Amino acid sequence: MNKYQEAHGRLPTWGFFFLLILLPFCGFVSPKSASVIVPITGLMIITGFVVGGGSVGVLQSRIWLAVVGFLAFVTLSAFWAPDREIAFERVFKLVVYLPIGVSLGVIAGQCEGVGGGNARRALFLGFGIGTVLLAWAVLTSGGLFGLLNPDVSIFEAPSGNNRGAVILVLLLSAVAVAARRQSLGLVFWGSAAGLAGLLFFAASQTALLAILVWAIVFGAAVATPRLTRTFVIWGGAAFILTQPFLIFAIEAMDPSRSLDISIASVGARLDIWIAVAHKTLEAPVFGHGIEATRSITDWANEFLYFGGRNVPHPHNGILQIWIELGLVGGTLAALFWVTLTRWIDRFVSEDQPALFALAACFLVIAGISHGMWQSWWVWGVFGVTAVTLTQVRQDAGTSR
Repeated sequence: MNKYQEAHGRLPTWGFFFLLILLPFCGFVSPKSASVIVPITGLMIITGFVVGGGSVGVLQSRIWLAVVGFLAFVTLSAFWAPDREIAFERVFKLVVYLPIGVSLGVIAGQCEGVGGGNARRALFLGFGIGTVLLAWAVLTSGGLFGLLNPDVSIFEAPSGNNRGAVILVLLLSAVAVAARRQSLGLVFWGSAAGLAGLLFFAASQTALLAILVWAIVFGAAVATPRLTRTFVIWGGAAFILTQPFLIFAIEAMDPSRSLDISIASVGARLDIWIAVAHKTLEAPVFGHGIEATRSITDWANEFLYFGGRNVPHPHNGILQIWIELGLVGGTLAALFWVTLTRWIDRFVSEDQPALFALAACFLVIAGISHGMWQSWWVWGVFGVTAVTLTQVRQDAGTSR
């Protein structure tokens, strides 16, 4: 028990226990349940921390400047968004989400090792349940989600487990660190290999690609830590800053858009990405306003594979930042990425491969799949971040 646990009582510890157990498998019960589990456990942790005598000073962090600046910018962008009602609805949600999520992350960063071995076993239990539920979904083309939602068609049921699979992959770094602390490295790698095998047959190609990226970056960070660090930090920033131009390059390589792989909706996603990338040129500096794609219908190109005119989200969170917030938003996102990934240097060297792998994994998922502001995704990222921070250790030679 560290000094923060001693000062703030058991409620935050129990909150973390619930988060560690429930987050790995909640997505297989209900796809969007992270947007319930994480805020409830987060409020439990924050309330217990404050009521238990916690100093508000622990919540002091420079990240709040970034949060306030971001909220101010997206609020302004809502005024020039195509549909102000939709835009301000999203701004309101972010105003509610971010303070809770960031507070949870800051407290988690101060409570490394919270709960000790019992908490690690709780994480293993949740991860194990999640893996079993994924296996059930693969074997039955629906799993628990299909059982709880009998009205969903046999074709839609498998995709109901996609969000759970993504969260499970994002938690790999936390589980890897916890397994090493418990001297269960071989068990972890066997479990990770089993998870990758399941994902090969699962409906989520995003989760499969993410776990492959995770393994490659983790291995590279162990073998060549300095080179991998440079690649993740600056390569990630370049990926964010050049996102629309990367899409233009893909379009130039296949101008007739003949490429279509139905199993991963490649054609439909390229349809959307190309249309969104061209639309960014119409408002290149400040963008079209938050949640713009939900209202835009006058796209520059015809959709060959995507069956619709409005785009609920671009299936590319980075491109979504560009079309909604323009070059300013893209630059701020790149700066945030560099700051966040350089912060990994504060942790002990043996934990850094898992953290760089998590960062790369997140960037890949954000760049090919979910909407950046979707509630379950925002809360899922906060939950994964909090869980991971409870498992890693900061280097004693760095300041908090």
